[in-house]
Amino acid sequence: MELRALKELLAGSGLFVYEKSADEAQNTCVVMVRNGLDKCLAVAGEKADLFEGKEEGGIKFCPLSNENAAALGVLFPYTKPASHKGHKFTMGFGDRLGLATAGHVRAIAGHDIYPVFAQQSIRELNLTHRTFADIIAAAAFNVFQEGYKGGYGADGDHLKTKEEIKYALGAGCTMVTLDCSEHIDQQAAAYPQEKIDVMYAELPEATRTHYEELYLNKELPIIGRLSADDLKRIVVVFHDAIEHATDCYHYIDEIRTVDVDFELSIDETLTITTPAEHFVIGNELHLAHIVPISVAPHFSGAFEKGIEYAGDLNAFARDFVVHQEIADFFGYKLSLHSGSDKFAVFSTVGKVTKGHVHVKTAGTSWLEAMRVVAEVNPDLYRHAHKFALEHRHEAEKYYHVSTDVTEIPNIDLQNDAYLPEYMTLAASRQTVHITYGLLLEQPWFREEFFRTMAEHEEDYYAALVRHLGKHVRILTAENGI
Repeated sequence: MELRALKELLAGSGLFVYEKSADEAQNTCVVMVRNGLDKCLAVAGEKADLFEGKEEGGIKFCPLSNENAAALGVLFPYTKPASHKGHKFTMGFGDRLGLATAGHVRAIAGHDIYPVFAQQSIRELNLTHRTFADIIAAAAFNVFQEGYKGGYGADGDHLKTKEEIKYALGAGCTMVTLDCSEHIDQQAAAYPQEKIDVMYAELPEATRTHYEELYLNKELPIIGRLSADDLKRIVVVFHDAIEHATDCYHYIDEIRTVDVDFELSIDETLTITTPAEHFVIGNELHLAHIVPISVAPHFSGAFEKGIEYAGDLNAFARDFVVHQEIADFFGYKLSLHSGSDKFAVFSTVGKVTKGHVHVKTAGTSWLEAMRVVAEVNPDLYRHAHKFALEHRHEAEKYYHVSTDVTEIPNIDLQNDAYLPEYMTLAASRQTVHITYGLLLEQPWFREEFFRTMAEHEEDYYAALVRHLGKHVRILTAENGI
């Protein structure tokens, strides 16, 4: 059956056809369709047996399962994630719902951006009861729906152990973001020098000799000379993390079956990453013949979830320039974590990096979904809003937040027209942001929420284009991206 004939037949039977999805390969035609609020693939041709589904009138109707996502990747490799090596500007788009990628595709239209559409941490998987295979399948179906063929990545975000790395790569992730926070002695950063001296003296002699010969009494690039006290503190705080990163990198190299992008995250710390710390870490990776695709330091200021940057913008800019010099020296990109809604720093980030950067967003797409709910299903939003307030303390176990719930206007005193404004207020925005896992576990919310999103699919995509599009426009301005 020809592709045009298949589309006409499907449309004639009352199904909604996603026109951009229609494609053919190996004498097989595939189209994404919707029957009411339910989506599936319509497949006809020689390779239809790759897919699981029910055949009717020579067309196989196939659910959007992980198995069928894998089959889709066999016919259309552009629906499978791939490495983003060689791409200048890359951006992570976490999708906690499996609904947002089509909107993300539209948000980057016209820009030379390599997106990482499938991006989740183990924490997010646990809170949403999903798997890496689920995340990648959702991205693949959305990419197919939009007819997007520009390539995308899949990030196992904030992985901490070899077991987690193996899990992510086994599911098809093409990027590993290694979170070394459990191997960083975060308390030591604030210890008095006398205690640091004792801890340093307890390290193996070979470790101390290694660092002293490389970094003491040397005029180092970018950072100049390190004092003995500064070096001791850096080694005490970070040496175990450096060893862990080296070990995990080589483990990835052993088990990977495709190109894997390796990012090192040192941002989950209590203190700001100094240029000296960054340089030593970068140099140690270099000596181990490791060139990560990106490194995420802990930049100055506050990068809390779902709200604007808080801090001294001039101080951020000064620090960021030096971190960029270090990244350039060692040949990797800087990565900006918790980049959602940090509009105040985007111009600096784009300008200083010349668009050679990785930026991660995540929960902001969930918040845009809740903005749509507030607009079109006010009763559901009211219920969800009150639940989020009541249970925020539970979510604070997973996220550091500082907004004050007493600043949130009493929802019982607001009319329906005001409800979307809650998604512009920092305290309410952050409260809804961090309670997504708890809300999605509630049957009363989950069922009505996904029905609402299916009914207002285009409204959601439009909201994502507006909101994520703003991120993209500021970050890429003046860099021709």
